[in-house]
Amino acid sequence: MRTKPTHRMFVLLVVILVLDRTPIGTAQSERPSATALEAAAYRVLGSKHPDPAIRNADVVAEKLLGPAERAILKDTGSTIVLDALEMDTERAWTTLGPRSVFARGVHVRTRHIDDVLAESLRAGATQVVILGAGLDSRAYRFGDALRGVRVFELDLPQTQNYKKARVRDVFGGLPAHVTYAPIDFATQDLATVLKGAGYDPSKRTLFIWEGVTMYVPEPGIDATLRSIATNAARGSRIVFDYFTERALRDRQSVLVPIAKNVAAVGEPFVFGMPGDNAAAFISARGFSVISDFGSAELAQKYLPKAFAMPSPSANRLCVAEIK
Repeated sequence: MRTKPTHRMFVLLVVILVLDRTPIGTAQSERPSATALEAAAYRVLGSKHPDPAIRNADVVAEKLLGPAERAILKDTGSTIVLDALEMDTERAWTTLGPRSVFARGVHVRTRHIDDVLAESLRAGATQVVILGAGLDSRAYRFGDALRGVRVFELDLPQTQNYKKARVRDVFGGLPAHVTYAPIDFATQDLATVLKGAGYDPSKRTLFIWEGVTMYVPEPGIDATLRSIATNAARGSRIVFDYFTERALRDRQSVLVPIAKNVAAVGEPFVFGMPGDNAAAFISARGFSVISDFGSAELAQKYLPKAFAMPSPSANRLCVAEIK
């Protein structure tokens, strides 16, 4: 299904949903996820492309990816990624080998989700809630577009403490427009924490769920979607990326080497969407599809022709609305 969202003007609450995964080590570790750091590195690569039509806007990722974070990448065997950071974008994409698909996939999802968020802000968004914020930088790089907008970041306490320390290091303090609310996703109710943080369930909401579904068992995916559909206002939307179940099971899939890499650092892929797209799965949980693009389709918009993504797409990005 390839349709465009309608352009209605409304007071919109934006929730960026990036549920956190347990970092390497114990649950109390303040060490960031290795895959989150690798994804940040790939955003850095995309932000340096010389063509503004290709380049992504995440100029903050490189600042958050400091010496300590680079040391973690080195410790987890991602030297090839560190080497790529010293290259220009297209040379890096070429030399990354099998990881190039992951790098380009992160780039196109960043561009696409940024576009969805920008459109939402133009449509009248008044609040942004980043759930499981990790190293997401949208609260810091959307600048003037967030003027007058209240931003909330929700995350595991230890992960949030790490993020706040990095933000202080980079910006000299915590920005006044961001409210940080700790949450333990395993023991606390999502709707309750959101309400306590000032979330208004009567306002239309855009949920952004980025780089997460493939790491969460199906019951967690189900619970999250049902919670959103139950507690957010009718007409609220979600944008999320996902892998297809077929691609995860296919031994010839481009995901095979990537799956080995993430499993090696203790963060394996565990969920793939049944079927060719998300329509049936999310429809059963209270949503209707607005758009559902494969990475190959998005690459036509966001990547040079020489770096097209494999087709059929193993990973997709869906925008859906609460019925």
